[in-house]
Amino acid sequence: MATTKKVDKPNKKAVPHELTFLDVRQAARDGQKVFDTFVITGKLPVTK
Repeated sequence: MATTKKVDKPNKKAVPHELTFLDVRQAARDGQKVFDTFVITGKLPVTK
């Protein structure tokens, strides 16, 4: 009787919404721009 070996899936699953280092860096840069604008103008820039 022939048996087929099941292919093991890798333990680490790919998470599509996982943040990469570049995503975090970009968010920090955007946050810094908003903070600088707030310090200069005294108002938070709100987008609608």
